[in-house]
Amino acid sequence: MSEFIYDKYAVGDRIRKQRERLAITQENLAERIERSWRLVADIERGAAGMSMETLFRLCNALRVTPNDLLLPGGNPEDGEEAELAGLVDALKNSPARVRAGAIDILRAYLRSV
Repeated sequence: MSEFIYDKYAVGDRIRKQRERLAITQENLAERIERSWRLVADIERGAAGMSMETLFRLCNALRVTPNDLLLPGGNPEDGEEAELAGLVDALKNSPARVRAGAIDILRAYLRSV
């Protein structure tokens, strides 16, 4: 069994990548996890660690598992569920006309395949 070493820089990078993938701002993520945007920024930069409670809140908000964030090779970008969730979140955060256009394009594509 290999020894686990917490690499806050790598964890912060995984959090940032998943947040960006879901088109969530640091401020919005902070609201979702009920923490300050400054803490989110510090965690993403590797300047701060986090409590287990904050980790679980981040996992819930980012739709990933703790393993996805903590373990080397844990890559939230690999999961189709995370990708689909990211698209849904991006649509939810889009203006109504953009959302309607994207849905029309998706429907047209699905009819064509």
